[in-house]
Amino acid sequence: MDRAEELIARISSLGEAAVDELIAERQSEELFLDFKRSSDSGSGPRLSDSDRGSLAKAISGFGNSEGGIVVWGVDCRPNQQLGDVAAAKIKIQNPHRFKSWLESAVSGLTVPPHAGVRHIVVDDGAGAGFVITHIPKSYLAPHQCVRPIQYYIRVGSNFEPVPHGVLSGMFGRTPQPVIFHMWNAPPAELRNGGVAWFRVGLLLTNRSPAIARHAYLSVMILPPGGNSRIASEFPDLQNWSANQAFGCITQVLAKDGFRLAPHVVVQPITLAFWLVPPFPERLLLKITTGCEGSSIKEFTHRVSPDELQAIYDQFIAEHRTEQARREFVRRIVGGRDGNDEAGTYEDQ
Repeated sequence: MDRAEELIARISSLGEAAVDELIAERQSEELFLDFKRSSDSGSGPRLSDSDRGSLAKAISGFGNSEGGIVVWGVDCRPNQQLGDVAAAKIKIQNPHRFKSWLESAVSGLTVPPHAGVRHIVVDDGAGAGFVITHIPKSYLAPHQCVRPIQYYIRVGSNFEPVPHGVLSGMFGRTPQPVIFHMWNAPPAELRNGGVAWFRVGLLLTNRSPAIARHAYLSVMILPPGGNSRIASEFPDLQNWSANQAFGCITQVLAKDGFRLAPHVVVQPITLAFWLVPPFPERLLLKITTGCEGSSIKEFTHRVSPDELQAIYDQFIAEHRTEQARREFVRRIVGGRDGNDEAGTYEDQ
């Protein structure tokens, strides 16, 4: 989990208290963090041109760099020692509406569009709050702003225009494949003896314009103990070689001649879960993916015994609804809604 993901996870978990911490600590803008005060605090009839421009610059700048988040609804002021720091809350009016405006604007602000941008709302319960925009590093970069026509990168705490020579040096190289994992899962079932059972397909996809060769996937799972267990299955041994180690690590490697084309989705592993209390240990899930010539992507998800018990109790109370059964699976495997990168929950 990178710095941007850590920030958005903390804000998602703590809500406005996390924003208060950023202000109290006089958090400065940095490579992965930008504060924005909406030009009209979201009170206008639509997303203002100023806010559209700020979002476009952030998508280009963060997407062309290492990714980052924008916290809408915080006033940022210069400090001689600390730089630009969070100074005050200037909340967004009707943040859910503001989020919908941002979502509608994203696809038309850069060329090519950045499909990985997502937004979350921090609502204060009184009709105001904040919107957090997460812009991950893009593997379809470079992204060019439409108005004005300009490329940006993140330099320190600023979005800086990129000269043509610099851009050529950054993106003139041959594209490299980038492998991410996703989940394919039906709703969980409540079986005899209070067993929460589900089977998930662990998918791989190539989010780049380059063909991936020798793709690999390693999954380390530490079950929560007691009578719970997790089993691995291999549905496509024609194209993947598989092995298991130490009773908790499952590994697959694409066979010679098997290539993963851009945006193709494959399922080399299926995991079956039987979860039943008590849960004396934490649940740990660590996924490593990659391929020849690419960087390694790692995803780690931990669920403490107390948290796992709370998730299970909620499932028992609400299991009659399909939404609750799907939410149970998502929380267990560390999935996300939407269609983002590693950790995405593919709802099928």
